[in-house]
Amino acid sequence: MQDNTLNGIAILFLFLLLIPVIISFNPRLSLISSSAIYLLLSVFLLFSLLFGFTKLSLMLPFSVQLNELFGLSNVHNSDHVTYLTSIPYLNFSYLFDSLSLLFGFLIAFLGFIASLYSVNYLYEEHYKNKSLFVILFNGFIISMLFVVFSANGLSFLIFWEIMSILSFFLVLFEYDKEESKKAANLYIIMTHIGTFFIFLLFLYMFTKTGSFSFEAWKRLGISGGLGVAGMLTVFILTLLGFGMKAGIFPLHVWLPKAHPEAPSSVSALMSGIMIKTAIYMMIRFYFEFMQSYGWGFGFTILLIGALTLIYGVLNAGIQDNIKRLLAYSSMENIGIMLMALGLAMIFYSQNMYLLCAFALMALLFHIMNHALFKGLLFLGSGAVASQAHTKDMNKLGGLIKKMPKASFIFLIGVLSAATLPPFNGFVSEWMIYQSLLMASSVNVEIIRIFTPIFASVMALAGGLAALAFVKAYGISFLGRARSQGANNAKEPPFLMLASMSILAFLCFLLGIFSFIGLLPINKAVKEITNVSVYKNIAISYGSIVTLPKYSMGIISPIGLLLAGIIFIGAIYLFIKIFGNMKTKVFETFACGLENKNIYNINVSDAQLIGQDACEIKSNGSQYSSAGFSQPLRRIFSGLYNIKEHLTNEEYKRKYFFPVKNYIFKAGDLFEYFYNSFAEKFLEKISKLRARIQGGVVQTYIAYIVGTLIILLIWFSWFHHTL
Repeated sequence: MQDNTLNGIAILFLFLLLIPVIISFNPRLSLISSSAIYLLLSVFLLFSLLFGFTKLSLMLPFSVQLNELFGLSNVHNSDHVTYLTSIPYLNFSYLFDSLSLLFGFLIAFLGFIASLYSVNYLYEEHYKNKSLFVILFNGFIISMLFVVFSANGLSFLIFWEIMSILSFFLVLFEYDKEESKKAANLYIIMTHIGTFFIFLLFLYMFTKTGSFSFEAWKRLGISGGLGVAGMLTVFILTLLGFGMKAGIFPLHVWLPKAHPEAPSSVSALMSGIMIKTAIYMMIRFYFEFMQSYGWGFGFTILLIGALTLIYGVLNAGIQDNIKRLLAYSSMENIGIMLMALGLAMIFYSQNMYLLCAFALMALLFHIMNHALFKGLLFLGSGAVASQAHTKDMNKLGGLIKKMPKASFIFLIGVLSAATLPPFNGFVSEWMIYQSLLMASSVNVEIIRIFTPIFASVMALAGGLAALAFVKAYGISFLGRARSQGANNAKEPPFLMLASMSILAFLCFLLGIFSFIGLLPINKAVKEITNVSVYKNIAISYGSIVTLPKYSMGIISPIGLLLAGIIFIGAIYLFIKIFGNMKTKVFETFACGLENKNIYNINVSDAQLIGQDACEIKSNGSQYSSAGFSQPLRRIFSGLYNIKEHLTNEEYKRKYFFPVKNYIFKAGDLFEYFYNSFAEKFLEKISKLRARIQGGVVQTYIAYIVGTLIILLIWFSWFHHTL
């Protein structure tokens, strides 16, 4: 009866997920229903993860009939559901283990938040074809669910391709914008290059097992049938195929272009969970389908993670587009996740399963935390863009007065992303940092030498991330408005604020009571490593001790919160006793200028244009985004593709106090390399084509004769061998 229940529940939710698509003619009603369905699904998946399907009270009396109708059957155990088809090797098989349930929960929950947000957001942005958006949006979420629950290589590729195509159309949703077209085209090219490597990977696994079933691939890993050459092949193809989707260095160039152009609720899903589906499959391959490898594989992942981390955070700090900054920040966090994955692989290769389990727990916890705070930040940037009608931070400012609630909620996301206590980003990164320090116990000299270097890179990246988010918040929300749009901004509608508030609350909750998030994660970690690391982490009075045997320190999120409250309270009392508490209202200082209605957004800060700020009669005299990041650009100039120049506007006071226009554009260095390579490659192909197709009839006749001769020789040889 239990097997039938599982199958029946799967079919029931499949029908429920189709409801928002069916009623897409009413976008608002469709999004409200989808938010309710995704919330219900996320609760169900979380309950299933914590207690297992055997504890479910939901029993469907008609499940047997549904199974017979749809050809569903269970394979091996109650975690599998398989849809049998007449096509050879194509079985739509689904796996409901702890790891897939965890990722399914994150997809469903973030889908609930994004759907709730979109109820108001679609109308605030005045999108034309709202019904189409609803269909693409829900199809995108459903396809991600099928991706993480797939247990067959062919069915996985089908849903992976559907996910990629639907996300392509969502990036292209504002198709009348040239930037959206360019970003969508780059994204679809890069993602299909990645899919090509995934196809080669799956084909290779099929040649080894004669099956596309993940269960058969797992048995191959347990038996050690891959061999050294096979494991190297699988490792490289997995890294290239799924690394492209994750946006690892240097395969990341699509990511900072696609995320800013997609609608903000879609950006939250793409950054919050879609790129993590690649990490999900890396975990599957490196811990299930490859189970005996050397430490070099983990070290390679660790190195690539460090490069991804530092490149992403350095580029985040110089961006003017707030969503582009967040996209590079996502690349930085992918680097952090890869470092944790690499450490877990190193520990696994050395049979240090307790440390491996701890590193995996840190990885999965950071995946969860990043989904929350990056989802919040992308939704917050969408609220800003919908009200101020720009994503350019040089045209924002003063929003803390116009949008106080949204500003406060966005600040929580900024503090989480900057890994400051007592928010969730701090705890998971602290755990990963502890894993790095524990690597000194590995009996491999190279790892011991490089561990302090990687720890230093992570510490440096933390400081640079803080700088980037200080810039994002300070330039966008503080000071005076730099444009009419920013000056006219107002609070976003209720459902946009409500959805953002839920994420902000969870960022705070999981920072203080981290064990709430670690408990379901422990289920997945235990299933992979057979070690329940949760029991080995001493959790008392809100403290988290890494591992008693390898302890590198203790943190107490509750203690940090209390310390912060006491500190702020002490400052308040000091000011109350010794200071003047009368309320004083002042305008934001802008070098003494009184120019509330002037928004000259073309004028940058005085430092950049070589003028005294007080000579510029505009709100642009404030520190700009470009000015804030200028030291970073100068120090790391070799890592950027910067285009900047200063021009005089000849028609505006040419000789006395000329008006200057500073133009700054930050491009990706590797995008420039790829474009240069593509141009040279196409040029060579064009020249070769011109030589082959010269327009001479005699040449074409020679081609035909030569082809016939080759075919005759081949046929004669083939006939002789028979």
